[in-house]
Amino acid sequence: MQEGVDTTLDVVVLVASEVVSAGIEALLGRLSAVGAVRVLPPVADGLPERIESADVLIVAAEQWSLLDGCRDISGLPSTLILGDDLYERWNGDLSSLPVDGFLSLKELSVQTLDNALKGVTVGEMPIPASLAKRLLTGGRSRGMATSHGLIPLTSRENQAFRLLADGMSNKQIARYLDISVHGAKRLVGSILLKLGASNRTSAVITGIKSGLL
Repeated sequence: MQEGVDTTLDVVVLVASEVVSAGIEALLGRLSAVGAVRVLPPVADGLPERIESADVLIVAAEQWSLLDGCRDISGLPSTLILGDDLYERWNGDLSSLPVDGFLSLKELSVQTLDNALKGVTVGEMPIPASLAKRLLTGGRSRGMATSHGLIPLTSRENQAFRLLADGMSNKQIARYLDISVHGAKRLVGSILLKLGASNRTSAVITGIKSGLL
């Protein structure tokens, strides 16, 4: 789905628990932004072909490994990981995951799903407040976590962050850095994740406070 296009979304759900997947399907069915919902069996065979035409993929953390064979395919859908132990599961290194956002199972509702889907379609990275706080502090005090040396952005991320702070859209960032729009979206997502920010405004505020901008 192209950024800024006003249309319904094709959402794929990859969750092994039948109870959870049925609940997600029911919640998605109540959203006007969602056109079609497909619940896939948690098997790797044929998965790339079954998800590449979707706009958004919701995958449980437990099923994340099934995507190993899909990550090099261009045009993958925006991906949201669902779980409540994400920080522990990846030892706090969530910025290395090629995803577009996160969902908390405990906080899952029509509203949180709606916000997450709207967020990924405009280049934001949905992050539950509890996870954002954990990422930002990392077990340290807030003041220590936001000092300049403790938010390690790559040189490419620093470039993109300054463009983001100047108000550029993902499309403009992509053009300026000579990368794809999807590449710019992932880059911005990694920045938001490292800063524990759910949107661009809060990322810029954190960047200013921490000395990155």
